Amino acid sequence: MFQSDEEKTTFVTPHGLYCYKVMPFGLKNVDATYQRLMTKIFKPLIGRTVEVYIDNIVVKSETQDEPVQHLEETFCPMRAYNMKLYPAKCAFGISAGKFLGFMVTQRGIEVNPNQIKIVLETPAPSS
Repeated sequence: MFQSDEEKTTFVTPHGLYCYKVMPFGLKNVDATYQRLMTKIFKPLIGRTVEVYIDNIVVKSETQDEPVQHLEETFCPMRAYNMKLYPAKCAFGISAGKFLGFMVTQRGIEVNPNQIKIVLETPAPSS
């Protein structure tokens, strides 16, 4: 957060006035603002080697030789903007898995079958 914008997040407590030094989630339009920031930071990589949704980042590679290079490309802007990763939420070397309710596989991003199961099992209307 820009230092000049910190005062805009000021709040009162019994112990005095405080303001945020980093963007707090829960304020109005924070998600949209943060998504714009992530899109700006990763613009050259989005669609090519990276997919970003708010604070979720997927680094994708087609071959086994590319992941290290793609991670280096991803970490470079993160370092430049002093972004931090939460290690407990990081996973590396995953060939398939769930991401934001979707299945990420070698074929690409697909709908999670568990989420559309009821739609597939619903009988067709008879009248």
